[in-house]
Formats: sequence, C-alpha cells, structure tokens
Amino acid sequence: MPANSLPESAYLLEAGSERVGALDVRETLTTAARAGVADVQSLPYLFETVERLERGEPVPERLTDLFGSGPGAGGARPKASVRDASGLLWLAKFASHTDTFDNARAECTTLQLAATCGITVPDVEVVDLESRSCLLIRRFDRFWAAPDSLLPADAVPHATLPGDDRVEHRMPFASSLTLVGCDEYESRLKGYSDIALAVRRWTHPTVIRPDNRELFARMVFNIMVSNDDDHLRNHGFVRDPRLNGWRLSPLYDVVPRPGVAAERFLHLQVGPQGKLATLDNALAGSAAFTLERPDAIAVMAAVSRAVASWASFFEERGISGRLIDQLRPAFRNLADVASPDLRKLLQAQAKKTSQAREPCDVATAPDLVRRPSSRPHGPAR
Repeated sequence: MPANSLPESAYLLEAGSERVGALDVRETLTTAARAGVADVQSLPYLFETVERLERGEPVPERLTDLFGSGPGAGGARPKASVRDASGLLWLAKFASHTDTFDNARAECTTLQLAATCGITVPDVEVVDLESRSCLLIRRFDRFWAAPDSLLPADAVPHATLPGDDRVEHRMPFASSLTLVGCDEYESRLKGYSDIALAVRRWTHPTVIRPDNRELFARMVFNIMVSNDDDHLRNHGFVRDPRLNGWRLSPLYDVVPRPGVAAERFLHLQVGPQGKLATLDNALAGSAAFTLERPDAIAVMAAVSRAVASWASFFEERGISGRLIDQLRPAFRNLADVASPDLRKLLQAQAKKTSQAREPCDVATAPDLVRRPSSRPHGPAR
C-alpha cells in the first residue's frame, strides 16, 4: 500500500480511546472503547519499539500490539501514554538518537523551574531506560472525581488522585492553533498577542486576567531559557468542568535551546519588534495581555529572578555538571535581554519584592486550577 494512502477516517478510528482531550472516534455509538494504554512497566518495550522505528527496522507483532494501544499525542518526539500502578495516566516522551543532550532531564527540570515562577506545570519525572532517559508527564486532560459530580472549587484537576470510588473524567483540550483559528501555514505569522486575544475571546470571564498574566510570564520565561519551540501547538487550553469554559492548560514542551548568537528569536512574535527575544520587546507589547506597565515589570522581575539561579536549581535536583554546561548557553542573563534602563526597573522591582518578602509568583488572584500537586512522587513502578 502506498504511503499516506489511508483515508482520514482510518487514522481517527485507529488512534485509540486515550487520545488527548475528550474526543473519541468510534465506528458506532455502541462500539466499545479501544484497549487501554500500556502500563509503566512496559516502558522498556515501548522504548525498544521507538528505537526500531528510528532505525527503520521491522517491529515484531508483540511490540506492535503494545505500542498501538499507547499513542495519544502529536509532536516530533516519539511518545506514548502509560498508566502507573494507581491508575494515573502519564505521557512518556522517549529519547531520540539525534539528541545532542539529555532532553528528558533538561525539560523536566526546566518545567520545575517554571513552577517556581508561579507558572502552572504538570507533575513530571524522569526514568532511565538502558542508556537513555524518558520523561513522564502527568496527563492534565484527565481528573479523578466521584461519578456525576463536580470537583470542589479549590481542587486542581490535574492533581486529583484515584481512590474512594473516584473515577477518571476527561477534559476537552484545544491547542492555541485551534482557538486562534488559523492553519499551520499562517501560524508562523502569529504571536503571543494572538493567544492573548484568544484568551479574551474564549476563556471564562473569571480567568481572563490571570490567564493572560500567566501567558505573559510564559513568554518571558521562554525568552530567558531560549525556548524557541513555542509555536501555537505548544500552547493549549483545557475546559474546566466547574467553569463550563476554557482556560490555559498547564505549561508543556519547554526545552532550553543552547545558542551562541547574541540576538535570539522565538517562534511566535513577542512585541512590536516581532520575534526578537528581549524583555524590552515583551514590555512594549504588554498591553495585549491586559497588563499595566508596572504589572508587566513585576512579572518580568519575578521570572528573571527565578531563572537567574537556574544552575544551582538544576544542581539541587541532581543534574550533572556536564548537562548544566551543555545548557548554559541557553539561559540568558538580564544584560543579554534587557536594556540598561529596563534592568534598573527590574532590579528596583526585585529589591521591592525582596523587602516585602513576597513569593516569586506571577499570580495575583485566587485560582481554581493552578496549585501544585500534593502528590510527592511520580508514577509508581
């Protein structure tokens, strides 16, 4: 059969029932759900499948059946969904033979660093599979609650746990590409301001301001860590069942990209100077996020202050000196991304915050979703 000759319906039907979000395409309304995903103990076999696929080798039937139940997310890197011993659903991102550094540990620790800025992230963990690492990300399009009941107002959906007769519920998910309303060819011309407009248009009124504030913080964070894979598909929204409306999903797909160029760019436009990755450019476009200038400066000061100590943060989490040295060119100093006048404003804000002993947090209002998980560890294996 020629490549890419199957009808689109075949891809939809074969994608399985654990796809991202709330969509599940079946032949009829009475067709049973496809077999569940593999368990965490199957990660070595899934990794073997990935390696065979990358080398262009045939995949044995025993591995085809296993891997066929697992896929559920797009993207360039090989992925599969797995369940841990408690029943929680995780996305496994496998290493590739083309990686120039340990992407799994870099992404895991960078997401944890983002959390110290008050940015919402899912639970993440790295497991070692033979000579390579694998990143496990808690699926944030699922939550656990009693049947036919809403979550408490103070519960974090992506931090809920099985037990006490709770069952798994699905949350609709949409990428920014969908809510901005453009195709792949147009997306390269879009910017963070377009996502901010989608927030104002599609999210629940109670979360417009905090979500746009956090979106601004994510943009600043991407500037500081040189994450230029920030295209529209790498920003998402989930539909909160308590709000009956959309809101920003937790942050995902953030990997520092080491570089030597003094002038760097993001994939999405930052401000009036286009994709130029500087804080001055971000500040000039802050009005699109419904932020007053002092608020925007406060967000930038909080994020830059957290990122400034990234190396010690990585060391405390057991990251090797070799990986830290490999990533060092990705992390930006204020002198690299801010003019002297802006640096003075940020330093003054940091001093003010330090004197007030305020936490490094971009949030300004009570939040229904964005609290860290109380679950101390990753998936049980």
